[in-house]
Order: sequence, then structure tokens, then C-alpha cells
Amino acid sequence: MKITGQNPQRAGELAGGKAAEVEPKAKARPSSPPEAAGKAQARPTLTLDKVKDAIRQEPDIRAERVADLKERVAGGKFTVDENRLAANLINASLREDLERP
Repeated sequence: MKITGQNPQRAGELAGGKAAEVEPKAKARPSSPPEAAGKAQARPTLTLDKVKDAIRQEPDIRAERVADLKERVAGGKFTVDENRLAANLINASLREDLERP
């Protein structure tokens, strides 16, 4: 084998085109216990499942609500209470956090 620095061979290519036996690497220790890793992944899935279930339970279109909103927008009477909206978003987020195991 000539060493030129160009196109270096990988460890698996050294034994005449066949993969050579390589010493097994030491097993890396996980940075956190396996049960902690499972919990971290379970939270987003549970939340996503709740959202999907809630969406499935709602009708596709609430015709009465849509008609009311269209009328209010067209008449210039549609307003958004920013404080109420912010409070509802924060409360929903807090409730969701409290529901997590």
C-alpha cells in the first residue's frame, strides 16, 4: 500500500477489498438514564396526540360561527381584545405544563 495522502483507504477497505475485522469500540455511556430519555420524547407525543384528538372531535366548519365572524368583519365590528387573547394563551400553556407527568 502506498501512502500518498490522496484518496485514503477506510478501515473496512484494507483487507483486499473485503471488510477487515476491526476491534470493537467501547460502548459509549448514555449521558442520561434511559428512562429519562423516554420521558423527554413522550411529552411532545402526548401533547400532539391531545391536539390531534381535539381536532378530530371538532366539526370541520362551524357554519354559524363563520357567518357571525364574516358579518362582524364586513361591518367593521370585529375587534380583538389583546389582553384577553394573551391571558388565554398563557393560561392554556400553563395548564398544559401542569398536566404533564
